[in-house]
Amino acid sequence: MSATSVPRVYIAATRQNDGKTTASIGLMAVLRARFDRLGFIKPVGQRYVEVQGHRVDADALLMRDVYGCANELKDMSPVAVDRQFTRRYLDAPHPEELERLVCESFERVAEGKDMVVIEGTGHAGVGSIFDLDNARVAALLQAPVLLVACGGIGKPFDEITLNRAVFEKHGVKLAGVLINKVKHDKIEEVARYMERALGRVGIALLGVIPHRPPLLLPTVRHVLDALDATLLNGERSLDQSVRRIVIGAMTPHQALHYFEDRCLVITPGDRDDLVLTAISLASTTQEAEHGIAGIVLTGGVRPRRNVLRVIQRTAIPVMVSDEDTYRVASTLHDMMVKIKPNEIEKIHLVQQTYEKYFDVDRLLERIT
Repeated sequence: MSATSVPRVYIAATRQNDGKTTASIGLMAVLRARFDRLGFIKPVGQRYVEVQGHRVDADALLMRDVYGCANELKDMSPVAVDRQFTRRYLDAPHPEELERLVCESFERVAEGKDMVVIEGTGHAGVGSIFDLDNARVAALLQAPVLLVACGGIGKPFDEITLNRAVFEKHGVKLAGVLINKVKHDKIEEVARYMERALGRVGIALLGVIPHRPPLLLPTVRHVLDALDATLLNGERSLDQSVRRIVIGAMTPHQALHYFEDRCLVITPGDRDDLVLTAISLASTTQEAEHGIAGIVLTGGVRPRRNVLRVIQRTAIPVMVSDEDTYRVASTLHDMMVKIKPNEIEKIHLVQQTYEKYFDVDRLLERIT
């Protein structure tokens, strides 16, 4: 099948962090049951990693690793936006060059495929400052849009109609809407009323996805990356989930009441007493699910040699951050949890959820 005739769908969202990545994972899963050759591209990425000398969006790398996409990563992620990208572009605008790069990469990704999933960046207008907003890219690639909105009725409906107006201005068709992160006891109610409300304005409801709390749990690896900290111990345990964060500003005796339930302990690096308390508690806890997930030592202070030797006898991840305790806690509070390729349980949870709650047949009817 030539690239120009390949069915395609563009995943956008009413806001940033509404769940485009999980939608991409889930959609690829349900499409895989119907098509042998799937393609994926994220034309504009704002969260990149370095791979073989190329900056590529982390979601493109995720899809390649999870679904074995055969294309080159540089085609799956043609435009990676770094911190200075916008300034460089405004100094010397080159929209035609960026458009050509996106279109040529899509052609290579789509060649020989049965279906291509295109993941956007944020809402319809994100990227407009450098002339590659979602609506413009969807128009360039002639791709109908699957719009992701967060749970509820009134607010997501308002956001959906606002975003649709921007897409329609660019001549882009809305294939349908997905309502994400809905409380379990509200699924039927949200589905009933959103179907009714969207139907009044000619928009198809393609799924109501329940909120899955485990997807929002960071791992210790997320923490390590977010803090850009130095790991001292526990490399093999970095993929453990963190359920709670505890600031170590109490006595060891008081800490015994808080150091549980897969908690991450944040404490100044000179608090040997709290570090040893956490390690002692972890060594006596029978169930791993209720132990210590990891320890962050703040202020750039490393443990003394004899304490480090005790740490190294355990599998507990211990890291050192140069920031103070307040800044570390603030960074983790604002941290966005994105699924990584090695988080198999989370990926399976997303796939199973979309197989149950997403109407892929209705989507295909509307885009083909």
